[in-house]
Amino acid sequence: MLTDGGGGSGGGGSFEEDLDSVTPRSAPAGASEPPPPGGVGLGLRTVRLFGEAGPAPGGGGSGGGGGGGSAGGGDAALDFKLAAAVLRTGGGGGGSGSDEDEVSEVESFILDQEDLDNPVLKTTSELFLSSAAEGTDLRTVDPETQARLEALLEAAGIGKLSTADGKAFADPEVLRRLTSSVSCALDEAAAALTRMRAENSHNAGQVDNRSLAEACSDGDVNAVRKLLDEGRNVNEHTEEGESLLCLACSAGYYELAQVLLAMHANVEDRGNKGDITPLMAAASGGYVDIVKLLLVHCADVNAQSSTGNTALTYACAGGFVDIVKVLLKAGANIEDHNENGHTPLMEAASAGHVEVARVLLEYGAGINTHSNEFKESALTLACYKGHLDMVRFLLEAGADQEHKTDEMHTALMEACMDGHVEVARLLLDSGAQVNMPADSFESPLTLAACGGHVELAALLIERGANLEEVNDEGYTPLMEAAREGHEEMVALLLAQGANINAQTEETQETALTLACCGGFSEVADFLIKAGADIELGCSTPLMEAAQEGHLELVKYLLAAGQAGGLKEDYFGGHRDGQASGEGGL
Repeated sequence: MLTDGGGGSGGGGSFEEDLDSVTPRSAPAGASEPPPPGGVGLGLRTVRLFGEAGPAPGGGGSGGGGGGGSAGGGDAALDFKLAAAVLRTGGGGGGSGSDEDEVSEVESFILDQEDLDNPVLKTTSELFLSSAAEGTDLRTVDPETQARLEALLEAAGIGKLSTADGKAFADPEVLRRLTSSVSCALDEAAAALTRMRAENSHNAGQVDNRSLAEACSDGDVNAVRKLLDEGRNVNEHTEEGESLLCLACSAGYYELAQVLLAMHANVEDRGNKGDITPLMAAASGGYVDIVKLLLVHCADVNAQSSTGNTALTYACAGGFVDIVKVLLKAGANIEDHNENGHTPLMEAASAGHVEVARVLLEYGAGINTHSNEFKESALTLACYKGHLDMVRFLLEAGADQEHKTDEMHTALMEACMDGHVEVARLLLDSGAQVNMPADSFESPLTLAACGGHVELAALLIERGANLEEVNDEGYTPLMEAAREGHEEMVALLLAQGANINAQTEETQETALTLACCGGFSEVADFLIKAGADIELGCSTPLMEAAQEGHLELVKYLLAAGQAGGLKEDYFGGHRDGQASGEGGL
C-alpha cells in the first residue's frame, strides 16, 4: 500500500507503493462508511503530496497518527502518482499510521491499471518525478511532455514551466503552489461527494411515501423493485384505470417494463378502461425496443383497441417505420380495418408517412383498398389532407385516381375541398378529369368555389373547367360562391364569363337571391353593380333578406331603389297591418 508518512524514521518525502494490493471498485480498508448509494464502490489509493523539504504534512517525528510520520529530509519531492484517490485528512501526532484514519473519498481523477501500464504515461510520470526530485530544468523535456505539464500547471493557476524571473518547475515555491491547488481540488471533490450522498439519502427517504403507481409514473426502477419485493401487486392499476405495464410502455420506460415483465405483469393488461394493450401503447409512442420486448413476452400482435386499431395501425399513423417492420415480421395483419374503415396503409397515407407506405406496399398492402362505409382510399385520404409527396408516391405506385368515395368524390375533388392547389395540379398533370365525373353530384370547380379557394379555381378554369356546370342542387359555381359569401371568388368567376343571372330549375334562385338570403351585403352589392337582375326568382332578393332578418341588407336594397313595388306587394300580401310602407320596417 501507499503509506502516508507514519511509523518510519526519517527519509525523503517519497512513499512505498504496492499496486498489487489495490482492490478496484471497493472501499478503502478500514473505511467506516459503506460504498455510496447505487452500489458504486471506489477503487481508490492513498496519495500524499509534498511541496517542500522537511516533515510530511501533519508534522511529527517517528510515529504519528494520520498525517504524522517520518521527518523528511533532502530535496523537495512531489509524489504525484497517476491515480488520485483517498486523501487522508487525519491530524498529526501520536501513534503509527493506521488504516482506521478518517478519510475523504474522492471518485474523481482515477486512472485504471491499463492507464498505469501505458508506457507513454509511465515515461511521463517517471520524468516528472525524477526531474522534480533532482531539480532538473523541465524545459529540456520533449515538447509533448512539456505541453502536458504546462497544461497541468496552468490548470493549477501557476503558468509556464519557466517564469519570467527564471523559476524552474523544481522550485519549492512552484511545487508548494501546485500541491495546494491539487489538494484544494480534492477537498472540493470530497465535499461534492458528501453532498451527493446526503441528497441521495434524502431522496431515498421519499421513495417509501410513494405508491407503486407513482413510482412507475416517475420511472423510478429501484423504487418499483423495492415495492414489488415488499409484496405489492404488479398488476394493480392507476387511479385512472391504467395498468402499470401500459403506463411504463406509453412513457418509454424500457428498464421499468423489463422489471414489471420479470415480475410476471400481464402483457395484455388493458387496465380498467379496456382500451389499448401495452403493445399498442409502445407502438403509438414509437418505442421500438419496448415493442420488441413485449413481443418476446408473447404479446398479441393483432389485438385491437376499442376503436378497432391494432399496434400496426398506431405505428403507421405515427410514422414509426422501424416498429412497422418489426410488427410485420411478427405477423401483424396488414389489412385490418379500424372503426373508420381505415387500413394501416390508409392511416399512413392520411398522415403523409411515405416511407411507412413504401414498407406496407412491399409487404403486400392493397393500394386501392377502400373503407367499407365511406369508400375512402389511401389516395383520396392523402389528397384531402394535401400530402403532395404521398400523392405522388401513390400515383407512381399505381393508385386509381378516379376511384370515388361514398360522396362520389374523386381524388381531385377531395383535393379541391380543402384548396390544395399543388396536389390538384399534380392530379391534373396525371390525367385527372377536370369536370364532373359520371354519377357524381358536383364538379371540382363547384367544390373550389364553395370553399372560396380562388387560386385553385383559377387553375381549374385554366385547365378547362365548365363555368356553368351545376351540382345536385342545381347550383353553378357562381351561385355556390355567392351563397357562401366569397366576394373574391364571385369576382373571379364573373371575370371569366360566368352567367350572373343563371337560375336553378325548380326555385329560380340566382346568385343574388342566394347572397341576400345569407345576408352577404358586400357580395349583393357587387352583383347588383355587375348587373344582376333583381326581379328574377320566385322569391326576390328583398324577400330573401327580409325573411332571414338581415335588416341592414334590407335597408341597403330599399335605399338603392331596387325594390320598386315589391315592398308594398310583399308586406301587403304577407304581413297584414304592415302595408303602410317604410314605417312598417
